[in-house]
Amino acid sequence: MDSAEIQRLHGIIHSYTVFFIIFDIVFFAIILGAIGLLIRYLKSQKRLRSSGDYLRYIIRGQEEERARVARELHDTIAQDLRYCRSLADKIGENDLREKLSGLLDKSVHEVRSMSYNLAPPDVTKNDLAANIMNLCQNFTEQSQVEFRMVTPEKADTSFLTKEENFNIYRIVQESLNNILKHAKAEEVTVLLRNEIGGEDKGLYIFITDDGIGFDARRNYVSGNSHFGLLGMNQRAELIKAKLEISSEPGAGSQIKLVKLKHTSSVGEGVIKFKNL
Repeated sequence: MDSAEIQRLHGIIHSYTVFFIIFDIVFFAIILGAIGLLIRYLKSQKRLRSSGDYLRYIIRGQEEERARVARELHDTIAQDLRYCRSLADKIGENDLREKLSGLLDKSVHEVRSMSYNLAPPDVTKNDLAANIMNLCQNFTEQSQVEFRMVTPEKADTSFLTKEENFNIYRIVQESLNNILKHAKAEEVTVLLRNEIGGEDKGLYIFITDDGIGFDARRNYVSGNSHFGLLGMNQRAELIKAKLEISSEPGAGSQIKLVKLKHTSSVGEGVIKFKNL
């Protein structure tokens, strides 16, 4: 092989070597760029999940679904039950007619209650204390549990925005729902007041029951949907409120919700657990 052929082969090898070096550099640059974009994307998603806008989006979706189900209950099931009630009146046998009528009346009442709980009237129009009082009265009518509300005559809720007003109402509603379904309580007390003594200015709500209690931390960590603790925490975080749950098996429970007049940071809604 002459020198010209050897030089030609060296040229080919050199060209391939340069090509693969450039290819490797470009390939690794693309990989590093993709990794950088992925990291930025994950960080942006994390920021989004921790932002108020994300929580508002989640909660808005929940409320829209509640409203849809409430409309379905009212427009279909409730209507059908009322029609069945009218047919029951035409039954000739008195005992059977009375039993069917009573059962259907009870079913219509339960459907109406479910519809109201899912999508109540605009609770941002009235005073929060009055709305919670109505909520307690409705729960008392639905159950054998005595729901009592205690509040000073001049409890100030005027500093709350409509969003804060609505989400506080929902947190209280979910708390009372949990008690009604799981606590086996005989008496529930809701205390709504402003600051006393050296407390920071704001609204303080305490919900206590004499039921069987539960392991709040275990149910929250396991994501037990029966207690709705995650949703309550999301709403508290959205409005920068503090939510504290004190409960243990056999000792009842207490829920404390605090919304200060001046809150400087997001994320104060994380649930705190305390033993009774």
